[in-house]
Amino acid sequence: MSETPNTPSLQLTALAVTYVRTLAAAVPGGGHDLLGDVLRLLPPIYTALLTIRPEGLGAEDWDEYESGAIAAAMDEEQYDELRNRLAAILGDYDMYLDTQSEDMRYSDTPIAVSLSEQLADIYQSMADFAATMAEIADYNTPEVMSDMKSRFHEYLSDTICSALRTANGLYQAKVLQSEE
Repeated sequence: MSETPNTPSLQLTALAVTYVRTLAAAVPGGGHDLLGDVLRLLPPIYTALLTIRPEGLGAEDWDEYESGAIAAAMDEEQYDELRNRLAAILGDYDMYLDTQSEDMRYSDTPIAVSLSEQLADIYQSMADFAATMAEIADYNTPEVMSDMKSRFHEYLSDTICSALRTANGLYQAKVLQSEE
């Protein structure tokens, strides 16, 4: 049984759409559900991004991945609205200290990181990717996948891992479980 050539792009598109819809539907008081959804969605997104192999480029050519094929679908106002809504849902648990942050290497004090900002950054990349995939012709898919691979190596891999680690800690501690 042979796979269709665009299976990885279709899988990533489906994951991106699911992630975007899930975060867009997040509601106040639903922090534990939001964290559960994030824990369910981020690992397959990470895996899909990790395994992207744009046509003609191997792992040794990672520096050659091109960016610029993905069009921006979100404006700054939409981003801020989402980030603020997520921050309100996460409340006091939005900010945390991240010793893995690159900035920590140059600082004597711990670096505070915002989980809502990380989730919004991932959302923005997924929304931009999904919107671009909906608009392009199939022959442009390799360029879009190459752009996603570039984004993954530049910042998404670290952002996803950091957000996942923090979401897991909050979820397991049940700190955002609604009282029913």
